[in-house]
Amino acid sequence: MSTQSSDISGFMIFILALSFITISYFMGMLVHSALMYEDKNNIGKDSRNGWILSMVAGTGITGWMFYYGYYANFLR
Repeated sequence: MSTQSSDISGFMIFILALSFITISYFMGMLVHSALMYEDKNNIGKDSRNGWILSMVAGTGITGWMFYYGYYANFLR
């Protein structure tokens, strides 16, 4: 019986998670800038709900990008 080492190490998972969090944060900042300074429908610039909404949207966009990258590279 032979054991095969995994192609994904703990360090690679750490870097992937760190890059996901970083890209999600900056994507949320982009959404926040667009929402607070351009569209601003009854949401104040320092609104906690606007900030949370923007960060959730950034995480969703980044999650979709990571999933699509995984799908395009490994599931087709």
